[in-house]
Amino acid sequence: MQSSFFNKGSTMSTLIAGIPGWFIPVLILMVSILALTIILERSWTLLKRFELLNLEEERKLIEYLRNKDYENAASFCRTQVHPAYKVVLAMIDSKDTDIDLQAISDEETLRQVNMMEKYLPTLGTISTVSPLLGLLGTVTGMIKSFRAFEDTGSRSMQLMGGIDEALITTALGLIVAIPALIMYNYFVRRVNTLSEESNVMVRMAQEELRKNK
Repeated sequence: MQSSFFNKGSTMSTLIAGIPGWFIPVLILMVSILALTIILERSWTLLKRFELLNLEEERKLIEYLRNKDYENAASFCRTQVHPAYKVVLAMIDSKDTDIDLQAISDEETLRQVNMMEKYLPTLGTISTVSPLLGLLGTVTGMIKSFRAFEDTGSRSMQLMGGIDEALITTALGLIVAIPALIMYNYFVRRVNTLSEESNVMVRMAQEELRKNK
């Protein structure tokens, strides 16, 4: 039974040792390209396109609502890109219906948050998976190194090749994972900030709309 176990282990190590040395680094490279694409796209959307609320613009909108100037309030919201204005616009469009303003607000807020968090789960997964891919490369490289002792003719070359593969894939995995994790956390914080701003402004808009009903 022990012999069968060791034979299976030998077969498995043979299969793992047969994985080309370029396979895992190329896989990590593909993951890094995906991570870079997400980082650039989310940087444009969350940092450049969605700027933080301007106090003067916020006051201008509340003043429109206070004066029951809903047409100008709606037009003003349509010119803005901050998620808060999209939520307020949805409430203005539904103010004459029987639908509860809070329900409208919650629904549109959820839609805006999902849009802001787009691709972030993928980036978070990449930050977790990349070092695991590096660890996988480390394991395959060490297996190749140990198996090099079975071949006395090319033991030194195979041993060094396996160690190189182990170290390179580990380094590549960390090189991808560290910036991906940093940017993921930064983007999550940015989304939270935008959401908190939206919640404050939406509450003020709700109060004005309810007063005027």
